[in-house]
Amino acid sequence: MFGGARWSPRALPYWSLVAEYDAYNYQQDYGAELSGAASYKKEAAFGVEYRRDLWGAKAFASHGEVGFNAYVQLPLERREFVPKVNEPEPYTKINPRPTEEQWAEDPGHRARLARALVEQDYRSVSLGYDNGRLEAVLANTRISSMPRAIGRAARTMLSFAPLEVRELRITYLQGSLPVATYTFINTPLLQRYFNGMASREQVAPYVAIEYAAPLERSEESDRKETLAAFEEPLPEGIVMQRQGADIFALRGENVLGGRLRVRPGLSVFFNDPSGAFKYELYALANYSRPLARQLFFQAETKLTLYETVSDVTRPSNSELPHVRSDVAEYKKASAFKLTRLLVNRFYHPETRVYGRLSAGIYEEMFSGVGGQALYLPRDGKWSADLAVDWVRQRDFEGWFGHFDYRTVTSIASLNYRMAQGITATLRAGRFLAKDEGVRAEVKRRFASGFEVGAWYTVTNGNDITSPGSPSNPYYDKGVFVSMPLETLMTHDSQSLAGFALAPWTRDVGQMVISPGDLARIVERPVIQMHTRDGLVRFGDRDDDFDLPMLGADRRWPDFVAQDLFGAGRAAGGIDWVRSSALAAAGTLGSAAFDDSAFRYADKHRDKEWMKNFVDFGDALPLAAVALSGIFAFDDSRPRLADAGIAALEGSGLALLASSGLKYAVGRARPTAGEGRSEFDPFSSDDAFQSFPSRHTTVMWAAVTPYAKEFDMPWLYGVAALTNLARTGSREHWFSDTVAGSFIGYALGHLTWEGRRESRRGKNTPAVAVGPSSVALVWDLQ
Repeated sequence: MFGGARWSPRALPYWSLVAEYDAYNYQQDYGAELSGAASYKKEAAFGVEYRRDLWGAKAFASHGEVGFNAYVQLPLERREFVPKVNEPEPYTKINPRPTEEQWAEDPGHRARLARALVEQDYRSVSLGYDNGRLEAVLANTRISSMPRAIGRAARTMLSFAPLEVRELRITYLQGSLPVATYTFINTPLLQRYFNGMASREQVAPYVAIEYAAPLERSEESDRKETLAAFEEPLPEGIVMQRQGADIFALRGENVLGGRLRVRPGLSVFFNDPSGAFKYELYALANYSRPLARQLFFQAETKLTLYETVSDVTRPSNSELPHVRSDVAEYKKASAFKLTRLLVNRFYHPETRVYGRLSAGIYEEMFSGVGGQALYLPRDGKWSADLAVDWVRQRDFEGWFGHFDYRTVTSIASLNYRMAQGITATLRAGRFLAKDEGVRAEVKRRFASGFEVGAWYTVTNGNDITSPGSPSNPYYDKGVFVSMPLETLMTHDSQSLAGFALAPWTRDVGQMVISPGDLARIVERPVIQMHTRDGLVRFGDRDDDFDLPMLGADRRWPDFVAQDLFGAGRAAGGIDWVRSSALAAAGTLGSAAFDDSAFRYADKHRDKEWMKNFVDFGDALPLAAVALSGIFAFDDSRPRLADAGIAALEGSGLALLASSGLKYAVGRARPTAGEGRSEFDPFSSDDAFQSFPSRHTTVMWAAVTPYAKEFDMPWLYGVAALTNLARTGSREHWFSDTVAGSFIGYALGHLTWEGRRESRRGKNTPAVAVGPSSVALVWDLQ
């Protein structure tokens, strides 16, 4: 346990006096005696701290010693940390514009527009003009923001467009996949916006943003025709890259018709039994080339310059197929190897539907053939995909040899996006070691683009590798970070860096590295097209606007008090005499089954299915509360957020009410051996705290708001599983769980009603705007 307080004087906002209390038990730490930490006692620490946005320093006294430390911190909610002083300026040249007739007669006009776009790192450009509409299909290899890339393209197109142009339409490609189409139907207003004479709020109603439809082959011929008219082909040869994220890199834009990139790399590994920290320094050469429409060739080689991974002295003792745990053998065998050699074919058969087929060498350890299908909903709040791959394990040398091990992996994934940049992912299927199970991931994306997340995998692999054991197998887990490097650079870039902290010697719950994960490819542009009005940074300036919202910015715990006030109003409309009589009758009637239910549970207490069912039922309340905590902050779905808030409020009241009743009633538990009619009120002995069941009270309070808000009565059946589980655990009589259901339902109903009243504004002031007045109205009846 750790806690503290910080005080900053108003006159010195960067300085703070800090007092902290450290209650951590250092004696339990590995090597505490050797480091001296075992002598640390639970005590307070005091210090003076100086803190700025990106760094800070602190002098302190603790554990009988005086210390000083300095640190660097990243404000993740800031869009960028370093000014973009080396970012190329938007296209602002004034060009003589042709008429429609001149545009049609002279392909040079289109070629000049194409050249201007290519010089700004646009690729796969196709252009077309018809009846006042100028269309473009393009991708950008450098700009990280899709709206910003589209804005720069639109600005450039207006400088070359025919004089009669009335509309611009731009389809953006992520790689080769069409993702979004932006249609601008008021080009004079758009030009005024780029000239700083109109606001984004004025432009937004004249912009239509939609998912891109599949491209016809006519667009492909347009692209070839555009490039044919383009007098200056892409440069050939290899040059040193200056506008990139690497310390040193070589790139070739048109090497044998493809792109070549050579760069250094560093991989870090943690938590090996032979040592906590291992690393590998290498040089990576990547070559990619289009072979046909949506068909691409990729090759990658790696030269290891220095590594400590092969220093591992303990061979893997995993009883699963060694799909990952022999990583040291791969590092020992060869310093230079082929890490990728494959062909990818991408598909876009329908709007919001994507596909991929792959064959070849996927990664350092596996080759295979497989594919993936991805579906996106219209609102962009979730996505679903299925990846199936037949793979064979490569030998340690890393060229074209293989071991005998082969398998089929099949992973179905559901990605669910919520407010505050949170995305939850659930994957289920068959993993690399032929184990089957589920993998849960949660990550948060900050305004800077940084992503921080964690995963936890549960499969039937039964990994007994230490610290796992036959009775308690190990489940794969870890945390990961993804960093957009453009936030740390003086120019924009699409480059990403990332790392994961996980036991890398595990074989359980492992997945093959995807040759091209569709969900990951389209994730960023899909998020950006659904952020605000889809035009964030569109004009190369921060001009986000917010419409005024009355009563929408209420914070915890203020609105909780309003909800409880509303619940009190709702309670006044309930016939409590009748409701209490029904609950009492139901509880007393269920008591007739107490003995028979206990005998059945006791008879089957050693059955594996009973143990699993009890564990499952006991976990349901925790899962319901955890999900409600996620839903409560999802302000992109107001009804779901309200139900989540009501569920949290109801669960909290249920926890307090059931705990108080347990103490006051003092009913003996079945395992106490005193019988179902024995009571010891106000006893602190847990053996006399059976009535009511806390698990069932919380569970019913949590599900009731959802069942009522979304008309899903079947959720009560899910809640009833907790009743059966608590009875099966022999911790409660059956009537204890029935009483908990009544109490939980009542509390859940009241908090749901209270949240509904708060949402309708009955308990809060409202602003009434009239033709000649503005009034504050508060209905207190």
